[in-house]
Amino acid sequence: MSHDYVITHPEARFVLVHYHLFKNGGTTLESILEREFRDRFATLHGLDRDSTLDGRHLAAFLRQHPEIAAVSSHHLRYPLPVTRHAVLFDCWFLRHPLARIHSSYTHFRRMNSDDVLSRMANERDSRSFVKWLVDQSPNMVSEVQVQQLANGGVFRRPADRDDLGRAIQTMQRMSMPGLIEMFDESLVVAEYFLRPAFPGLSLEYVARNVSDPAAQELSTQDDRLRNIWGPDLFQELVRLNQLDLELHEAGAREIARRFALIPESERRLTEFKARCSSLRETLA
Repeated sequence: MSHDYVITHPEARFVLVHYHLFKNGGTTLESILEREFRDRFATLHGLDRDSTLDGRHLAAFLRQHPEIAAVSSHHLRYPLPVTRHAVLFDCWFLRHPLARIHSSYTHFRRMNSDDVLSRMANERDSRSFVKWLVDQSPNMVSEVQVQQLANGGVFRRPADRDDLGRAIQTMQRMSMPGLIEMFDESLVVAEYFLRPAFPGLSLEYVARNVSDPAAQELSTQDDRLRNIWGPDLFQELVRLNQLDLELHEAGAREIARRFALIPESERRLTEFKARCSSLRETLA
């Protein structure tokens, strides 16, 4: 005689984890998550500005806060942890590395604080500020995004092609990869493919903390930055970010691939843009 048993178990817990890299659209994404998840959303921070949190910190936090369904953090670093307590859906946005560097400069100027980077940005034009970073702080201007995805953001040595391979693999495995230059397409993709886990998720947005909107126009970006920095510094930064540029191209291909899988993708994109426009009008 056969036996039929029912085994009790907790319902699956889904958590969206946003890795917030400075000047990569993170403030806008945080505002979306805060609106959508409300009191189930949390930001995580270390003790100081340069703190680093890893998967162990994230897993421990989620165990202690079972009500949380979405997290964002400047300090959290890959790899994404595997935990018995939740299924994690990771989100990370790429940006053209040279546009990111110039946007950092305008951000530090706007801060106008006693921070050394803010002081330097307010004392110098973009060319001299960025040249100072190239001379003194390669960790801030060379392959930053590859280092983040492949090496947890730790700058031990110049990135190499093995690092690029790991970074591309991490990006391709993300639940919610994104590209600043394909922001709307990235969010349309996320809405569609995250729907089984987050049925009511709606990602329309109003852009926040945009330091340099013109830098997002890829068609004119290189000429603009070459004029700002001069051809010599521009080429130096291209050389220092060859792997980041390849990662950016791989990100664009991945977003395009996922977008093409969506039924009626262009219609969905048009409707998404209309929702964003309506939200901007509502908040104006």
